[in-house]
Amino acid sequence: MESVVPLRARSPWSLLPAIVIALLFGGAVAACCLAIVFGIGAQPAPAWTPWLLAIAGAAFGPVLWLARRWRVLRAPARLVVGSDTITIAYPEILRSPLGVSRRLMRVALVDDDGSRRFRVHADSGPYSRGDDDRFLWVRGHSTLAVLAPTGVQPNLALVFEEPVAGADVRRPRLGSLYPGERVAALLVAARDAGEAERALAPLGVTRPLTMPDALLLEDHMAEPDGGRIALALRHYVRISWGLVAAAAIPFEFVAPHLCALGGGVMGIVLYRSGRRGHGAALAIAGLALFGGRLVLTLG
Repeated sequence: MESVVPLRARSPWSLLPAIVIALLFGGAVAACCLAIVFGIGAQPAPAWTPWLLAIAGAAFGPVLWLARRWRVLRAPARLVVGSDTITIAYPEILRSPLGVSRRLMRVALVDDDGSRRFRVHADSGPYSRGDDDRFLWVRGHSTLAVLAPTGVQPNLALVFEEPVAGADVRRPRLGSLYPGERVAALLVAARDAGEAERALAPLGVTRPLTMPDALLLEDHMAEPDGGRIALALRHYVRISWGLVAAAAIPFEFVAPHLCALGGGVMGIVLYRSGRRGHGAALAIAGLALFGGRLVLTLG
C-alpha cells in the first residue's frame, strides 16, 4: 500500500504577473508590426514584410515559454512511499520522478522547528545536545540539495546509504540538484510534517542523525564523478565565465562593472577552493575587465 505525502512547491499562479506582462508586450509589438505590414496608420511595408511577420510571431515567444512553465508547475510535487520504492516527484526541478530503493534509505528525519534544522548529534547515544553538534540546514543554507520554493523551510531530510543516480534534472540551479548528480541526500518541505513522519515510520529509518551519517554524506558528496561538490564547482565556473563574458560585451547595459567584479571575486573563491586553473584565469580576466571599465567610465 502506498502513502502519498504532498510537498510544498512553487504555485503556477506565481507566473501570472509575468504572463500578463508578456502578453501585453507581445501584443503591442505584434500590433505595430502588423500595422506596418498592412499599412494601417502607416505606409505599407516594402519587400521585407516577412521579417516583420517573423518579429510579430516571435514577440509571443515569452508567452509560450511561460505557458509551458505553467503546465509544468501544475503537476503535483509529492513523496510516494511504496512497498519497495520511495519516489520523489518535483516537476519544477525533475522531468521525471526520482525513485529510491527502500533498501537504500538510511535516515528519514522530520524537523519543522527553528532556523537550524536536522541536528547531527556528536554523541551517538543517548542523543543529547552539545556544542559539537552540526545541522544540515542553517538559516536558509545547506550543502545538500533542497527541493522547496524560495523562502520555504524544509522539514524533511532523506539520507541514502549510497548515492542514487538517475535524477533527470531540467536545468542546474544553485542549491538544488545538478544534472548528472548522484544524490546522497535530499531536503524537502512536506505540507504536513506529521503526515510525512507517519508515512515514513514503517521503513524503520526515522531516527536522529549522528556523526557517522554526516561523515558518510561528506564522502558521498566529495566523489569526483557525480559528487555534489564537484558539480557545484563546475556550475560556479560556468556562472563566473558568463559574468565575465557579459562584462566584455562592447555595449553598455545594467551594471557591467558589477558583472566583471563578480566574475573576478568568484574566480578568487574558486581558486581558494581548489580550482586553481579556472580560478586564476577568472580572477585575472574579471578584475582586468573591472579595472578597464572603471578607467573608461572615469575617463
